[in-house]
Parts: sequence; structure tokens; C-alpha cells
Amino acid sequence: MQVAIYDDRLEVTSPGGLYNGLTYEEVMNGHSKIRNKGIANIFSQMGLVEAWGSGIKRILNAAEEYGLPKPGFQEFDNMFRVELFRNLFPMMEESGDIGEASEKYRE
Repeated sequence: MQVAIYDDRLEVTSPGGLYNGLTYEEVMNGHSKIRNKGIANIFSQMGLVEAWGSGIKRILNAAEEYGLPKPGFQEFDNMFRVELFRNLFPMMEESGDIGEASEKYRE
């Protein structure tokens, strides 16, 4: 797995692509297949799994809830990438003045 951090986003790229014949469309519709049953079982017992196949939908809902740009999902060259974007100036909503918003953000 590769994680890259940029000013405006976080990219997580997973090698190996989608597992066991899943298509991009199936994944986006909540279908999943467990790659490592041992890890999945441990995460489930720890309460870190709400429901199988709900991760992408939860990511999209969380971004919307926090007013963030819609996350990106890509499948390419036997890899799967998730792009999580952030607002560069979170104080912008409180003030229309970019300079003031930037100053508040620095503080």
C-alpha cells in the first residue's frame, strides 16, 4: 500500500487491484469480497466493521457531512486508489475575505 499526502488531498493506493473478479461498478454499489479473512475477523471482533461492503458509501457520506469535496476512486494497472480531499481554507465559510481566512487558518 502507498499513501501520498498533498496540500489538497490524501491518496491511498492499494496494489493488486480489486479482489476475486469484482468490478469497479460492483464495489461502488457496495459489493465486497474478503481478501484476508483473518484480518477481517479481527476487525469485526474489535467493532471496526459496521457491515461488509459499506466502506465506500461511508466514505462518501462522511465527506458530504463534513462539507468536503467528493472523494475519488480509481482502478488502474491492477491497483485501486482512493483520493480523500480536504478544504484548503476551512475558515472560508465564516468570512468571505481570503486574507482573513488564511490568517485565521495559520493561527
